[in-house]
Amino acid sequence: MSETLQPRKESFTFLLENVIRPEMCTRCGMCVGVCPHGVLDIAAAAYPVLVGECVSCGFCTACCPGLDVDYPALSRQVFDATYDPAELQGHVEQLYVAHPNDSTIRDAGASGGMVTGILDHLLTAGEIDGAVIVGMDSLLPYKTRGVLATTGAEIQACAQSKYCVTPSLAVLRQLRRLKGRYAVVALPCQVHALRKMQLVDRGLASRIRYILGLYCHCNMEVNGPEEAIEASGIPLAEVAAFQFRGGGWPGSFFVIKKDGTEIPLQKRIQHKDVMNVMFRLYGPKRCLLCVDALSEYADLSFGDFWAFDFAGDMAGLERCTLVSQRTAAGRELMGQVQRSGRFVVHPLPGSRNPKRTLRMARGKKNRAYVGLHAAMAGDRPHPAYHFAIPRPSAGQRWQVWSFRLFQRIKHRWFRMVVLKLLFSPLGVLAYRVNTLRKKILIDYHA
Repeated sequence: MSETLQPRKESFTFLLENVIRPEMCTRCGMCVGVCPHGVLDIAAAAYPVLVGECVSCGFCTACCPGLDVDYPALSRQVFDATYDPAELQGHVEQLYVAHPNDSTIRDAGASGGMVTGILDHLLTAGEIDGAVIVGMDSLLPYKTRGVLATTGAEIQACAQSKYCVTPSLAVLRQLRRLKGRYAVVALPCQVHALRKMQLVDRGLASRIRYILGLYCHCNMEVNGPEEAIEASGIPLAEVAAFQFRGGGWPGSFFVIKKDGTEIPLQKRIQHKDVMNVMFRLYGPKRCLLCVDALSEYADLSFGDFWAFDFAGDMAGLERCTLVSQRTAAGRELMGQVQRSGRFVVHPLPGSRNPKRTLRMARGKKNRAYVGLHAAMAGDRPHPAYHFAIPRPSAGQRWQVWSFRLFQRIKHRWFRMVVLKLLFSPLGVLAYRVNTLRKKILIDYHA
């Protein structure tokens, strides 16, 4: 790891004026978690706010990934390697397809349950004392929240993906007064923040043993889940639980009412296609400028393994997790996983890279490149990644324009109309037509 950096003496006002107000804040929660004086907190729409007297220590600005993520420097720091923008997956030593033997953990997960399974294993083995993860709010069950889970039951209660902006790194402030080592489950922007923090606050960084990253195409604003529920005709007051991928793999938006009724919001459209619409309606501005789809700087990163994209032996590996092992810590952890006997692990040959995952990564990068060039041309705020941003083609610009078309209409009534159509028979028809189009135009198969 590089030498400790001395933060510049900047106040929270810098973040407010240059990051938060221009909507460059990723809402990762790091500024709240790293503040040594505890004067920051999370407020409406998951943004940080000042709740005490700022002493301009500069910790929050030094760790913020909103405006500056130096990819070449991160590659040297984390991998002792150079950064290649053409490598869609980032630095990967080995890919795996895996799942826990415990069917309860596997079935509760969004895509195989490996994140939950690994955390449960590490806690049971005494390798960690807890994990920073995302769960659902007990009072508003369609809202997400950061959790410091210290028992197996707490970890398993937070299983499954949460597609909603959640400043879970704010939980790091709890680690300052605790002993032990912890794992952190993070989105790509949060991984960037964690790696920046390692150079600024060695004391807090020493509490973190593993960084487990999640694949991320986009995220959703905090009002996305509740508007989806309301568009389906379900009163929020009747909701006992909400799952982003409930009802069996690959899952869908799933509501459990207080009377016990279970309602999938859309059971005839694949989850990923529902999410493509949700991202267009609720994708945060900063997410559209992010170039990292696969948590490229995590120790291990995790995502869906779409078995139906493969032929032969791989086709049978449904409901499994695709794992990207990136660092020495990740290599050591996967060794533990394989020796434990609690998991089924298949190394994935380099020639069998999942094309759907690569296409998602390419799409996210191209979308960001279009937005970054537009921001630079218009002298608008944008994150600096410190590598030459490839110039997008006309076709890529068109794809991004169509992606952002929905976002240009800000009214709630428009979003509700789109959601009502999505969850209707007309939405199913449109989905089937689009699926046929993809089968004709896109070859996913390895």
